[in-house]
Amino acid sequence: MYPIQRTTIFAKSLLSAAESGIVHSVYRKTINLRLGSSLLALQAKASPLSPISLITTLTEREMSALPISAGQPVRLQEGEIYIPEAGLVFSLNTAETVETHLAPAQECSIPSLTGAICSVLKHSSKSGFLRLFFPQETSGQLDELLVLSAAQKYLDTCTQNVLLFHYTTAAFSLSRLIGLGIGLTPSGDDFLCGVLAGFILRGISDHPFSVEVRKQIQQKLSETNDISRAFLQCALLGQFSEAVCSLAHSSDPAQISAAFHAIGHSSGMDTLCGILYTLTLSLPG
Repeated sequence: MYPIQRTTIFAKSLLSAAESGIVHSVYRKTINLRLGSSLLALQAKASPLSPISLITTLTEREMSALPISAGQPVRLQEGEIYIPEAGLVFSLNTAETVETHLAPAQECSIPSLTGAICSVLKHSSKSGFLRLFFPQETSGQLDELLVLSAAQKYLDTCTQNVLLFHYTTAAFSLSRLIGLGIGLTPSGDDFLCGVLAGFILRGISDHPFSVEVRKQIQQKLSETNDISRAFLQCALLGQFSEAVCSLAHSSDPAQISAAFHAIGHSSGMDTLCGILYTLTLSLPG
């Protein structure tokens, strides 16, 4: 039996609502489980915590050696995840449980948070959407440049329409970022998760533009992959990674940098870019 050392209130609620599922996919340090229409992720220890994380005590090497493959059935009972074909049980009975529902920024001001995020992005060597905000001298691969060119076009159109109070048109342009990019979570999706977080941090979730953006994203969830869709669905419910949630009460650049650089190849920085876009967007009433 393998203990799960950290998880979230949101993940436990998904587990309690299901009795069985299947192994959706297996990566080097993550085993994704499908429970109905939801995904949960068994992850190696020290992995960044997302709303759907089940952090185990296993190392990345130990995780990759487990005899688990996509399609294997999963059974859930009494705080345990049982994968019969692999003969493995994961227990949540001693897991630390974290709240990942994002709250508006209260213990730090939006200007100071914006400045801290700008500092982190400016000094980051990652690729992805941060090049739209802080261009780098390196030219990049052709496919990346094409993605960035398309993203810049959608963002410019969105910004222009927001200033004209054309919120539906603006949100439609922004939603075209869904599925844009490569990898398990395309940069466009990570950026949109950041946009949604920015609305909450800024305390404008009820603004007509925010409402329209959520509606457009919800309608286009089928246009990206399963894993990225799961994170977007979480964001629509106000559920975000531990790193994003920490922004509600901290604007320390060093802490922000460490937390977001630990997330994926460029996912952390792409999410920060989305947050920055919302925090600095001029939104008429």
